[in-house]
This record gives sequence, C-alpha cells and structure tokens, in this order.
Amino acid sequence: MAGRVAGLMYVVSAAIGGLLLVLPGVAATHWRVTLAAGVLSLAWGVLRFVALDHERVHPAFSHLSCSVGYPLIAVVAATTGGANSPARFFLFFTIFYVAYFYPVREAVPHFALCLGVEALPLLYDGQAVAGGLVGELVVVGAMYAILGGLILSGKQLLVQLRETERALSLLDPLTDLPNRRALMNRLAELAQRAGAPRERGADSVGFVLIDVDHFKSANTTYGHPGGDRVLVETGRALASVARKDDMVARLGGDEFAIVCPGMTATGLAEFGMRVLRALREADKALDMPEFRLTASVGSALFPRDAESPELLLEAADRRMRNAKFTGRDRAVAA
Repeated sequence: MAGRVAGLMYVVSAAIGGLLLVLPGVAATHWRVTLAAGVLSLAWGVLRFVALDHERVHPAFSHLSCSVGYPLIAVVAATTGGANSPARFFLFFTIFYVAYFYPVREAVPHFALCLGVEALPLLYDGQAVAGGLVGELVVVGAMYAILGGLILSGKQLLVQLRETERALSLLDPLTDLPNRRALMNRLAELAQRAGAPRERGADSVGFVLIDVDHFKSANTTYGHPGGDRVLVETGRALASVARKDDMVARLGGDEFAIVCPGMTATGLAEFGMRVLRALREADKALDMPEFRLTASVGSALFPRDAESPELLLEAADRRMRNAKFTGRDRAVAA
C-alpha cells in the first residue's frame, strides 16, 4: 500500500507538470525541461506503483529521488515564471512525501531543502523582493512546519494504533495470555529455526497441550463467572511453571498450550508433571468446593514426533486425549 501511495504521488506530480505547459499566463521558456521532469516523475511513479515492493526499496533510493526532485523543481520553476511559478507548489508534495515516509530525523533536513528551493528566485528574479517573496517565505516556512508536524504526528498515531491492534489480535482478553494465532506463529518460527536434523536435541521444541478436566461442571455449578475464574487461575498456574523463553497461550475454551524451545524428551515429561502439580495447587485458591481443578496433559517434541507445527499439535492432542480417556489428571508424553 505504501509503495502505491508513493507511486501515485509521483504520477500526480507528472500530470500537474504537464498542465504547467498549457496553463494561461505561464511563460515556459524551456518547455523541454518541464516535459523531461514530468516524464521522469511519471516513469518513477509507475515503477513504484506497479513493480516495486515498498518494503524492499532501499531508503537510499527514496532519498535519491527527492534529491533529484529538488533541482528539477527549481529549474522548472525558473523556466515557468520564477517567483510567480506555480511549479513551486510541487514542494508541498515533497513535504507530504518525506513527512509520511521518513522518520523525523530524516524528514527535517528535507523541510529545510524545500524552503531553500522556495527562496531560490531571490537569486535570479529581480521582481521577487518587490513581489513580497520574503514575506511569503515566512508564511510558507510556517506552513511547512505545521503541515510536516501534523503529518508526522498523525503517522506516529497510526503506527501506535496499528501496533495496539496487532497486539490485541494476538491476545486472549480473559486471561491476557497469547491466543491460538500468536502461539502458532511462535511455534512456526521456532520450528523453522530448529531445522530438520533429528539428532540436534538442543534444537528440539516441546509442545504441551492442556485440557481442563470437567470444565463444564464448573460452569454448571458456579455459572460463567465461576468458569471464567477457573480459566484465569489455570492461566496463572501455567505461567508460574513456564520458563523465561516459553510461551503460555489459551487456544480457546478450556484448552491451553505451552511452547517450550530447547526442550529434551526427558525434560518434556518432567515439565508435564510440574504442570499437573501447579494446577492442583491453584485449585486451593479457587475456593470452589464442588469443583476440583485438574487437567489432562499431552505433549510432543519437534522434530522427533512431528515435522510441522500442525502435526505437532495433532500429536500432542492425541496424547492429551489418551490422558483424558485413561483417568484424567495425568500427563502423557509418549
């Protein structure tokens, strides 16, 4: 999207440049310069809009295009009326462009360059001072500062809102734990990093699936507020046994999961037992006499038990169901 916005700005600039040649009252002494500037702007704009991915365009190219643009605007302004040339309004496109795409420390020097181009007619146009260009520069400078500041602050707000929205989309609102989407992203990242070799135990990724036993009875006996308390306490208990680099997530309903990077088969089995003990301790904090907090736990190891995140989840799910069908409140690792 950003690349298309940038490309569209250059295309619009090229179109306006073409209009300069036919506007009444515009004296184009070197119309070929104006035409060449328009063609360059059009070519670069179409390239940015159609062919180039903005994220892959090195920032130096954007700075270069602006650097080329300043002398072009200055020359076009000089050949189409000097201090009275409408070509100087192209600088507002530049202000918008640099304020939108560049960080503050990189945008400010461009603002100064734009003001410098605005002031160039003072060097060659004898009517510039008499025509009030100095006073105009004061007003234009203030406008540049206000416009640039508004765009920069608006951009920062949009970035913050986007990051907040992204964070919320990866969070379970009840337990404040990562959700299924966040967990699968993390699991895929770790699996890709670990690679395929089965012998490298240090690269193994453990996956622990936890299903709360008899959760429906908590909802039936204590209502949904009681069920929510069970889920919150379960999340806290799981977080208390997780290591620093582990991710505890709520998959949905009464299912939770923990991703454990760098886990061994023996460590994974012991970790499952720690999960069971933590949940039994959390049961004491619930103060719900007619419900006992336990869980059925199944775990699997990548790449020993599965060669993809999806298959790893299926392997852990089979073992979790095994634990549930053979008595609950137990962990099955293999």
